[in-house]
Amino acid sequence: MAVTVQPSGLRLDPEPGETVFAAAARAGYRWPTVCGGLGTCRTCLMVVDDGRENCSPIGDLEGEGLDALKEPRDGVRRLACQTHVAGDVVVTKRGVNPLQAAS
Repeated sequence: MAVTVQPSGLRLDPEPGETVFAAAARAGYRWPTVCGGLGTCRTCLMVVDDGRENCSPIGDLEGEGLDALKEPRDGVRRLACQTHVAGDVVVTKRGVNPLQAAS
């Protein structure tokens, strides 16, 4: 299973039970956030362009966040720190960058 992040085209390979946000961190990418992946800041909001059926159901914490952002719970917009995947997914999130510049 893979998560392709647009517009950069980077690929993440989440491990079972790992969120999109955690997979990015493990792979050495900074995913924009304020709360560090706790589900409270909602800054990690991403658009799921393809593979919604491969995303975990929206849980209570994520649902509260989507409600606060006035986003529908239709699976198009998800919090990366709360979303697990079980197959290939394509998402859009600007600002996902390597943690350190290559030397």
